[in-house]
Amino acid sequence: MKKRISGWGRNIALDANVSFPKSLKELKKEIKKNCIARGLGRSYGDSSIQPSKTIITTKLKNIISFNKKTGILEAECGVSIKQLNKLIINKGWFLPVTPGSKNITLGGMIATNVHGKNHHKVGGIGRYVISLKILDNKNRLTLCSRKKNNKLFNYTIGGMGLTGVIYSLKIRLKKIYSDLIYEEKIKCHNLKETLSNINKSKNWEYNVSWIDTSSSNKSIGRSIVSRGYFYKKNKKNEFNYSTKEIFSMPNIFLFSLMNRYIIQILNTLYFNFSKLGKNLTSINDFFYPLDKIQNWNYVYGKKGFISYQCSVPFNNAYKSIYEILITLKRYKAYSFVSVLKSMKKKDFPLSFGQNGFTLVFDFPIYKDITMILNKINDIVLKYNGKIYLAKDSFIEKEKFKNLNSEFYNVEFTKLRKKSNYFFSSLQSKRLGL
Repeated sequence: MKKRISGWGRNIALDANVSFPKSLKELKKEIKKNCIARGLGRSYGDSSIQPSKTIITTKLKNIISFNKKTGILEAECGVSIKQLNKLIINKGWFLPVTPGSKNITLGGMIATNVHGKNHHKVGGIGRYVISLKILDNKNRLTLCSRKKNNKLFNYTIGGMGLTGVIYSLKIRLKKIYSDLIYEEKIKCHNLKETLSNINKSKNWEYNVSWIDTSSSNKSIGRSIVSRGYFYKKNKKNEFNYSTKEIFSMPNIFLFSLMNRYIIQILNTLYFNFSKLGKNLTSINDFFYPLDKIQNWNYVYGKKGFISYQCSVPFNNAYKSIYEILITLKRYKAYSFVSVLKSMKKKDFPLSFGQNGFTLVFDFPIYKDITMILNKINDIVLKYNGKIYLAKDSFIEKEKFKNLNSEFYNVEFTKLRKKSNYFFSSLQSKRLGL
């Protein structure tokens, strides 16, 4: 069937041949040349779009097994974090790594090797994957792990779905003793303060900073640093986790409500009036604040928005981040959803993570926004940084090759050639992967 699909940023949309397989048998029937698997469509750009064939996996949502004592879970690829959390949290388990939305499938998590607010401590989700079952271009279901078919395993984690369709996965969960997070928020008045407090928070389990991109002069890089850990109750542990959304954003806005003037106001208000200090907060409020508003991306209007994420090494961190922020200020390219957090070293060949910091921005479609972000990419390249493909929607092949050369290495290229480049997306075509 034909269906109009887009990335979460909605800046690229087109009609594609889509299917919704409900079983492994049905999935095998959908495997065709130039196809890509897609979950809930939360990659922001064109990484899960293929007009010739997009296989939507959301009906492959069976929990195959779950050991409540060991926390070992096996599930199909279409299980969402939202679905999983309802099952595991009240039993005292949690994902060891979770992204900023629970509306993401487990298969999507693996394909992008998602990272969370604890990357500085534990790395990406791939570290906790025990094994994968991958459907290849010849409809063979291959079991792979660190010991068995390990090249396929290593390059599927973070491989953007280009090595095959992840049918199922086995993963090790994290033991928790409450559904509450002990959180502390600190106001930082400039970039130096921000980086200092992030460094002081390195022993905290979770650590993230909101950055004010519209600040200027001596306040460049001012932020709210948030750090936390799972709270352990003194008495008998009780879990009362539930999923709550406040409302759903209607798809009625022709133009973006988030122009540079509104963003400046929102940034100022958030910085000046955020609740600071120590607090007990819920899992949903701490990890998934944007999920309270369903379809929040509609606020950017019909043109959508561009999400951008890069990382820069620890050495010269201040210089690189300051240069990025001052460039955005120069062009008045402001973002409200702006995040800075620390990361640890690379854990898989195609991992985005490195010893350094990562920056995330969501931009309305400003005039010359791609030109501005190309200037940011030049800065990232100068300081030996990388960009994150799950956010990308515009970078050109040669610049990406300079930034993320690992996607063109011998082993990944061999895997792609072996399958005759069977699995592909708009993004992989654009980047020559």
